[in-house]
Amino acid sequence: MKIVIVENPRPLTAEHYNDVANAPLSASLNCGYALAVARRAGWNTAYLDFTASNPDAASIAETILAEDADIVLLHWVYSWGHEELVRSILELLRRESAAKLGAFGLFPSLSPSCLLQFAPQLDFILAGEFEDTLAELLPLFAEHPTVAALPGVVLRSGKLVPRPLIADLSLLPVPDDVGANVGYTTLNIGASRGCYGECSFCFIHRYYGCSRRRARSSASLERELEVRLSRRDIGSLYFIDPTFIGQGEGERERVREIGRMAGRFGLPFGFETRVDTIDGELLATLAGLGATSVFLGIESGCDSVLQRIGKRISTGQIRRAVRAVRDSGIELHLGFIMFEPDSTLAELEENYNFLEEMGLLDDHELTANLLYHNQIVLHGSAAWERFGGEGRLLLDERLPFEARYRFRDGRVEQVCAAMGRLTSGYFSTMAGIMQNRSAAAEGCGAQNRTGDPDGTVNKLLKDAFRSLYRAAQTLQSQAVADVESEYAGRLSATFCCYPPVLCGN
Repeated sequence: MKIVIVENPRPLTAEHYNDVANAPLSASLNCGYALAVARRAGWNTAYLDFTASNPDAASIAETILAEDADIVLLHWVYSWGHEELVRSILELLRRESAAKLGAFGLFPSLSPSCLLQFAPQLDFILAGEFEDTLAELLPLFAEHPTVAALPGVVLRSGKLVPRPLIADLSLLPVPDDVGANVGYTTLNIGASRGCYGECSFCFIHRYYGCSRRRARSSASLERELEVRLSRRDIGSLYFIDPTFIGQGEGERERVREIGRMAGRFGLPFGFETRVDTIDGELLATLAGLGATSVFLGIESGCDSVLQRIGKRISTGQIRRAVRAVRDSGIELHLGFIMFEPDSTLAELEENYNFLEEMGLLDDHELTANLLYHNQIVLHGSAAWERFGGEGRLLLDERLPFEARYRFRDGRVEQVCAAMGRLTSGYFSTMAGIMQNRSAAAEGCGAQNRTGDPDGTVNKLLKDAFRSLYRAAQTLQSQAVADVESEYAGRLSATFCCYPPVLCGN
């Protein structure tokens, strides 16, 4: 028997440019785990990655059909407005093949009923944590070629019966290394699953069906590393856990041991964690063991917003965590939601002042990221339910599983839209500049520089944000439009004068 795991097409679109991926980082390992589980069950496997493919349904379907598989399983993460393309592929597969068609991943777990309605060609969905479900399904299918109504399987004829979460993560097989990540020198690896938080904007607790965290033993991590390092050259590790550091001294010692393990392999590492797990002593230890980067989802500089989104942290804790990271010498990366749907103009100003006070607006790339992100709302999330119930969802038939929303304050919505357009122009222009610089640097041996030597771009982005929310206070929509137009022109003029790479410098 044969199963083919398929990454659905999701070519980048302008409206999603630089969006934070609409899925937990753990999604990067889903296909690798599915392939390893299937092979352990005695199945032949194939993997097809169409993430960056041209939108040609016929050629994609032809490639899948050529595998002559018994089960085609789509890792349906997000499609960025190309859901119709995926549905067309499924229609061609259904027409030409008797293979069972299934889906797994974030969207199937958040919205299995909606997805089955949208894509009637699908026979089944694996909802939530799928490894044990797939391990049970495949041997049964090999005996009788039909998809059994198991816990964790959603069929058209019945409702989902949740499957208990995997009690011992060390029993998981070593995932295959597939997809875009294989092209990087950093190896994604999971040391735990889940999170004890329940933030209203986050999908992790809904994906796993609870707000709890399960940790793997450091010994199982070491065994996995030995296998995966034998496959390809790796320069560093990135732990994809929603919160790498757990609670309590036992968890802190476990993290130290993982750091020592990475050191034995000579691998620096990065990780993500919650603000309330950070302290200076632990970070200093991890830095000494090779930690080079940490991502903190601080989300807001306003205590009122942090309370609304259920973050369970305070701005005081954020200040202490940011300072601790800086003191440790570990590179800091941040998650931030500038435009929360219930934000007021006063909260935008408070956010800005907080970021400025913390020295987080000193680099144009980071400034652009921090000053424009608004909350993403996916079908099946708590936010979708809430804003739908309040009549605030703005649906788009091109995007059946995501939605915009009406801000509680229309003036905040104006600022958000204007800042979104300005930063979209910034990101796309910078991408072009850096592509040209990379080509030039490669041709003459120069360093690829991304700087803003005199801070002009950074200052323009900051001034634009402040001018926009001040203009919005006038209650005149034209005032916001005029500010946006002014700064779009000033940024464009600045980019026209952006210095090229000079050979020999």
